[in-house]
Amino acid sequence: MPNIGTLLKEEIRRLAKREIRSATASLRKDNARLKRDVASHKRRLAALERDNRRLVEAANAKLKKAPTAAADEVEKARFGSRAVRALRKRLKLSQTDFGKLLGVSTGTVFLWEKEDGPLTLKPRTKAALVGARKLGVRDARKRLEVLAEKASVKKKRKRRRK
Repeated sequence: MPNIGTLLKEEIRRLAKREIRSATASLRKDNARLKRDVASHKRRLAALERDNRRLVEAANAKLKKAPTAAADEVEKARFGSRAVRALRKRLKLSQTDFGKLLGVSTGTVFLWEKEDGPLTLKPRTKAALVGARKLGVRDARKRLEVLAEKASVKKKRKRRRK
C-alpha cells in the first residue's frame, strides 16, 4: 500500500502545476507577441539604417565631387595674392580651412596671400581654386564637414589596424 503522504504531495504538486500553467498562459502569449514585435522592429530598423546609409553616401558623394571646371577655364584662370585672399574672405574661411578645402597646407595659403604678382600653381591646385570660385559659404562649410568626417574615419581605421 502506497504511502498516503507521498500520494498527497504528488497530487498537490500536479494541481499546483495546472494552476501555474493556467495563470501563466496569458503571460506566455504576451511574451511571444512581444518577441515577434521586437523582431519586426529590428528588421525595420535594419532596413531604415540601410536606406539611411545609402542616402548619406549619395549626399557625401555629391559633396565630395569638386565643382567641375572645364580645362580651358582652368588654363585661362589667373590668380594673384589678392584674388586668393578675396576668395578666402568671401567664403569666410580661415587659412587652415581654406587649405583643407583645396588640399594644400596652411603655410601654402599663407605664402599665396603674401606673394606679389601672379601665382604659379600646379594644375590640380589651380583647378581646385577655380572650383572654389563656384562655391558659396554653405557649400564650403558642408564640404569641410565631409572632409573632417572622412579624416575621422581614416583615423578610426588606423586605430583598428594597430
